[in-house]
Amino acid sequence: MATGVDNQQLARDKLAILRILANAPKPLGSKVIARLLDEGYGTLASERTIRYHLGLMDEQGLTIKVSRRNGRTITERGREELGDALVADKIGFVIDKIELLAYQTTFDPHRLSGLIPINFSVFPEGSFAEACRAMEPVFKAGLCASHLVAVVRAGQRLNGPPVPEGYVGFATVCSIVINGTLLKAGIPMDSRFGGILQLRDGAPWRFTDIVHYSGSTLDPSEIFISGRKTSVAQAAKAGEGKIVANFREIPAAGVSTAQRIIERLQKAGIGGPLVLGEASRPLCEIPVSLNKVGMVLSGGLNPVAAAMEAGIDPINRAMSRVIDFRLLKSFWEIEP
Repeated sequence: MATGVDNQQLARDKLAILRILANAPKPLGSKVIARLLDEGYGTLASERTIRYHLGLMDEQGLTIKVSRRNGRTITERGREELGDALVADKIGFVIDKIELLAYQTTFDPHRLSGLIPINFSVFPEGSFAEACRAMEPVFKAGLCASHLVAVVRAGQRLNGPPVPEGYVGFATVCSIVINGTLLKAGIPMDSRFGGILQLRDGAPWRFTDIVHYSGSTLDPSEIFISGRKTSVAQAAKAGEGKIVANFREIPAAGVSTAQRIIERLQKAGIGGPLVLGEASRPLCEIPVSLNKVGMVLSGGLNPVAAAMEAGIDPINRAMSRVIDFRLLKSFWEIEP
């Protein structure tokens, strides 16, 4: 008979599988699900265990078997179950992912090597050239975490599942790279929230919407971009508009060291803060903790947001994974 702890773990495993299926662009088999559980949730489970879970969820109407070869997909009832998931599993989900990716980041800006966190978007192949044209002004204006990207064609992988046929994978650098490099230097960073940052005269002005990381299961960037809250293209071209951005705090005592690291990151092609505040002083109308300094970072998905504003609809996964820095190249060098 399963104990309360066993039942709780079974429920968590079920929800993790449902999350993976909900974010997948196509049906998945037990082998792929097992790998994604390991990469994204730190859960080690055998294919046999995954098949057991999937069998139970098939009976409950949460998943459906497309075919023996292609695996399963989530049902509408499964999505409802995911939306009604345990409160304890919802709280802190995003902040936990931020801390995990920061820990996994090993990028060394001096040696230009190591692992770096990325966001990952999947575009319809026929729309990718148009998407690149829409993203170009955003990269030119620097409203992104970096001009470095990776393009993955159908059937290819980027430390994850293969890109489906008819699609193109597009990786952008995630701003968590700042968390990771500062962490390695002994500077802790408090990731407070993601939100919509309004620009005025080309400079950060104020946050108009925010979602705290500690109380959300969804990345704020994904929420605001899918909700059509941005005007990134306008901000890039005219200096007036709304972009996705992240608010961090670091100890005031570590600012000088942080600035040296950020300068080195910029030389490596990684963008620094849009604005760095002063000790204990509000920044972009946001109060800052005592003896802390506020920092506003541009969201790595801003270029993708501009593509969506142009009518292109990719599948986005913010804070997706870490990849080898050497797999990235300048946006200006890619071939749409």
